[in-house]
Amino acid sequence: MAEVLTRRTVLQAGFAAGIAIPLLAACSASGSSSAGSGSATVRFSSYGDPTKLGLRGSLAKTYMAAHPKVKMVFEGSATADYWDKLATEMAGGNAPDVINIDSVHIAEYASKNALMALDKYIPKPIEIDTFTKPLVQLGQLNGKQYGVPVATSMYAWGYDQTVLDSLGIPLPDGSWTWDSYAVLANDIRKASKESIYGSEDASGDEPTLQIWLRTKGAELYQGGQLAYSQANLEEWFNYWGSLRASGGIIPADVAALSRYGDWPNSPMVTKKAPLGHIFTPNLAGGFQGLTKNTLNLALPPVDKAGDKTATFANASSYLSMSTRVSDAAAAAEFINWFVNGQEAALTLRLISGPPASSAGMDALLQSANLTDAEKAVLDFTKMALSQVESTPEPSPGGDVAVQALLLKASQDIAFKKASVAEASKKFFSDAAKALSQ
Repeated sequence: MAEVLTRRTVLQAGFAAGIAIPLLAACSASGSSSAGSGSATVRFSSYGDPTKLGLRGSLAKTYMAAHPKVKMVFEGSATADYWDKLATEMAGGNAPDVINIDSVHIAEYASKNALMALDKYIPKPIEIDTFTKPLVQLGQLNGKQYGVPVATSMYAWGYDQTVLDSLGIPLPDGSWTWDSYAVLANDIRKASKESIYGSEDASGDEPTLQIWLRTKGAELYQGGQLAYSQANLEEWFNYWGSLRASGGIIPADVAALSRYGDWPNSPMVTKKAPLGHIFTPNLAGGFQGLTKNTLNLALPPVDKAGDKTATFANASSYLSMSTRVSDAAAAAEFINWFVNGQEAALTLRLISGPPASSAGMDALLQSANLTDAEKAVLDFTKMALSQVESTPEPSPGGDVAVQALLLKASQDIAFKKASVAEASKKFFSDAAKALSQ
């Protein structure tokens, strides 16, 4: 399947299948209990490919070895399955104590009182002054802190350098516009003699829509409501529709099988198309390990040549705490160790992106033997951060439902079940209802 999946035979019985794995403390472990009130059990859930889950599971074991009164139970799931599993656990009152989560789901679950506000554990034991302010703010809802950032994530455009070189096509330098991107996608289709397509179909992907809107001077949300117009959305759908008709992007049936979190089936990995968006944590920690081709990153397209980039700094994920946490003090100390600890930074490296904390980043930069993919992520992040001008407001709790509605609208258009105007009108109507609940 590819290099990173050769470990699947070792990990799939537990991590990738989403099975809870109790980690037994070593007899020689030293240290004292984090809980302070005796023994504690901390369930820690995370998502990703088998390699990422293996590393995070090993950190839970390392922590427990140094804190013999704390029993860690690591629960890992593949990204594509994780959110449904978490929703089921939340609904059943059986959520893990420490939850690996993204900013969108923080808003969703915090608004439903399913996550605990962490403010009483800040600054001790959880230190947040080691993070840049935007990353901290994106883990908040209504002024309360519900998530602590793990690693820095930036939206980027990925390309398969090996394929483009083989076709004699110049590599992207990040100076492209949406119009020139469309030309490139069509050129790839022609240069390959129609054996591959140019690009993924991002028409149903909200993060890409957000970047596109920002290049047009609009935003995704303002005050918890959609901040763009139906005309904006129709222009968006028509852009991808034209590329679909020309063969510049993958057809509807292929797109329906390539969810972003399902990296093995992504168009770049399956070599159906060499262009597609990649969040920086998912290059070294995902895509690159699934192909022998060389993948690289560029800034996403802009509206007009010379415009500033619309990408921005976010956290690849956060650590949050369930309101049903069994021992909040023990969970809080583990969270701080995971996001600020040198051992955690050196173990995870860039599997989730550059460490969000300055302490973790310093530890990593002082290490040796960074891979080419890790160097690419660090170089891109440094370059992109120097050009970022603003950060959008956090998405509201209803955004998870809105994302599903956007995907459905895009698929209805792609499969010709609805016109652009019909699908866009229905999307706005249904999205307004979702955001009002």
